[in-house]
Amino acid sequence: MDTNLDPIMSLRSDHEIVRGVLNNLEGYLKKIGASSSYSLRKNLINQLNEITAFIDKDLEIHFKKEEEALFPVLGNYIGLETGPIHVMLIEHKHSRELSEDFKKSIKDYQAGGNYKTVVSAGGSFASLLSEHIDKEDHILFNMADMHLTQDEKRNIMKKILAIK
Repeated sequence: MDTNLDPIMSLRSDHEIVRGVLNNLEGYLKKIGASSSYSLRKNLINQLNEITAFIDKDLEIHFKKEEEALFPVLGNYIGLETGPIHVMLIEHKHSRELSEDFKKSIKDYQAGGNYKTVVSAGGSFASLLSEHIDKEDHILFNMADMHLTQDEKRNIMKKILAIK
C-alpha cells in the first residue's frame, strides 16, 4: 500500500511532528526554569502559547483521527472496553486534562503567578504524551498492521482524510 494512503504511516508521521513540538516544549520549560530574567521568561511564555495553539488544533485533530477512524475498526479485533485501545482513550482524556492545566498555568503566570507551576504542568503534559506516543508506535500500531486488511486500511484512511 502506498505510504501516503496507509493510515498507520500517516498517524506515525503525525507522531513525529508532535515529538518535535514536545522537544521544543521541553527546551522552553528548561530555559524558563533556569532563567532569572523576567523578560526572557515572558518571551518563552509567548513561545508556549504557540505550542498550546498547536495542541488545541493539531493534536486534537490527531486524537480524533485515532478515536473516530482507527480505534473503532481495530477494536473489532482487540476490543475497546479493555486492553490497549481502552488505555489509549484514557490517556487521550488525561492528556486533554493536563493540556488544560498547562494553559491555565500559563494564564496564571501572566497574571502574576509562579513560573514553576508552568514548568511543572508543562512537564507533566510532555511526559504523558511522550510515553503515550511510544505505546502507540511500538504496541498499538504494530497490532493494527497485524490485524487490519488492506480494505480496512483504505476505509480508515478515507475517514482520516475527512477529519479536519
